[in-house]
Amino acid sequence: MSADRRWVSDAQYRCIRAGLRVLSAWTRPSRDPEAALSRALRHEPDGGQVMVGLATIARLLAMELAATTGRSEREVIECTSATVAQLQCAVTPNTGTT
Repeated sequence: MSADRRWVSDAQYRCIRAGLRVLSAWTRPSRDPEAALSRALRHEPDGGQVMVGLATIARLLAMELAATTGRSEREVIECTSATVAQLQCAVTPNTGTT
């Protein structure tokens, strides 16, 4: 892509790169995931950039999954939300309180 036709602004690109650094550190197989995530977040100077970057990456992944499965992006996100709820219920004992 030419320099005058960028996909995102320089600020958005920095956010995406920050999110990718955190995600890459978190998913390295040779490390404890929780410790790796904590360490990666501490090393990033701007938590806001990380948040925007991770949100952008999540959206891109939802777009990719939607294209692959023939679902809409919204359906992919709703399915992910349902999966998160199911996983939480599977590992959290029901105490009868909210």
